[in-house]
Amino acid sequence: MTASAPNGSAILSTLDKGLRVLEMLARPEAAEGLTLTELANRLGMHRTTLFRFLATLRARGYVEREAATDRYRLGIGVLTMASSLLHNLDVRRIARPILLDLRNSTQELVHLAVMNEDGVVTVDRFEGQRALSLQTEVGSRRPAYCTAAGKAILAYLPAARVAAILADGMPEVTPRTITTPEAMHRQLVEIRRLGYAVDNEERTDGVRCVAAAVFGHEGEPVAAISLAAPTMRFPAERVAVVGEEVAVAAVTISRRLGFSVREVTHQGGMAAS
Repeated sequence: MTASAPNGSAILSTLDKGLRVLEMLARPEAAEGLTLTELANRLGMHRTTLFRFLATLRARGYVEREAATDRYRLGIGVLTMASSLLHNLDVRRIARPILLDLRNSTQELVHLAVMNEDGVVTVDRFEGQRALSLQTEVGSRRPAYCTAAGKAILAYLPAARVAAILADGMPEVTPRTITTPEAMHRQLVEIRRLGYAVDNEERTDGVRCVAAAVFGHEGEPVAAISLAAPTMRFPAERVAVVGEEVAVAAVTISRRLGFSVREVTHQGGMAAS
């Protein structure tokens, strides 16, 4: 059975439903797994139909079921496919040595993130080397509006896409979270002026981050590199110095991706030399 996709192409509705199951299990709130009933309610799917999807996905290794709790979660098969994708992701391969140099020079957590429909996703990271260091996992997802990496990318996306992303909602996560599009647009202007973005305890109390956008060969933002540290070790007075270091690393990656950087010009990209 097929259905019509938004662009007019034919899609297989059965496969589409199976992928929706995997996407639901990949959400942060499903990290501990979901029961059959919870999945059925969230997907609006009949339990009997959903059970058959889950049985098929379990047989292929894409879903696991914990017998003690009767909860379903993603299986090792998903990781195998993701690892293959990450291995072939050029920006990740090119960024790795620069990320490592940045981690070694600062001894703090650094990571590489890309934008998807839900926000930013970590595709690589190097953990800090200090006694008290922050951690993040490859594959973790975070909202764009309250993270340095997300804001660094937002600053160079087309205005219409930024508006659509912000229209999805900007709920307060901490007392410092930016919660209105108007305030965010003012900050995006500042990000383009400075060349880096700051998360000033906007997502997690006691954590400060700086990030800079990475550009592809056509000048489009393809990723962002971010550095995060506890505020007790990363006071506001250090933001400018660390921000410049992160921005330089991002420019280095952009050049290696084939982009000739001259200057940031306006929302939507950078000028090529």
